[in-house]
Amino acid sequence: MNGLFGTKHIILIAGCVALIVAGFFLSKRFTIERLCKIMLGIGIVSEFIKIFYYIIANEETYGGILPKTDLPFHLCSIQIIFFVILNISKNERLKRILLSFMMPSCMIGGVAAILIATQSSLNGGWIITAQYFIFHTALVLFGIKLLTSKEIKLNVKDYFTSIVFLFVLFFVAIYVNSILYDGNPNINFMYVASPPQSGLPFLNEDHGWLVYICHYAFLAITCITLTYIKPIIDAIRQKAQGKKQEKPVDIHDDPDGSSLSER
Repeated sequence: MNGLFGTKHIILIAGCVALIVAGFFLSKRFTIERLCKIMLGIGIVSEFIKIFYYIIANEETYGGILPKTDLPFHLCSIQIIFFVILNISKNERLKRILLSFMMPSCMIGGVAAILIATQSSLNGGWIITAQYFIFHTALVLFGIKLLTSKEIKLNVKDYFTSIVFLFVLFFVAIYVNSILYDGNPNINFMYVASPPQSGLPFLNEDHGWLVYICHYAFLAITCITLTYIKPIIDAIRQKAQGKKQEKPVDIHDDPDGSSLSER
């Protein structure tokens, strides 16, 4: 009833969709810079709620310590760090690099988190459920805004930048997991150690970790490619048109349209 795609989950998904649609039209009046400030505020409030909720929920086990599993190193929670950088940095190149990756990661990561919600978010207190779904809804909305914005106009170069950024983040996540690992299998940031759930048809360790991580990387690249499909197609068309324009002129033709043999 309260599991994935149970009655409660379906209602929450419907609510998220309604918020995304309403928020999309509302966001048209805001610039990317203004939205980054709003998203930073949402992220800070979200993180405060999560920190105090999970400290109190695990007080008997850890005292006043936040469990390592709830540190902000997952794909969605790490976006808060990116929003901090976007709001304080003056380096426009760095901002574009971050935004080029945040467009697909916020949108796809947010959708995946809403569809494959954690049990604690589905069946925990109402405040943690609201925090989880509102935060990920905001991420999806921000990703859609970047995708459709004429202000930033992401291009095919940004696509390759986001792919490189993804692989850098993968390696950073491997190091973070190794540093924090204390025998708890739930320490699995970015899901580079093991699948997010058991029994998945494609993301599984049936053939070992190396095959799993290759499947994971392939799926991530495919998702990023789909979000950048329009800039990729535009770049291919421009290159094809450029080749047509560079077609060499026949040496027997005169600039005035007559052939040399006619002189």
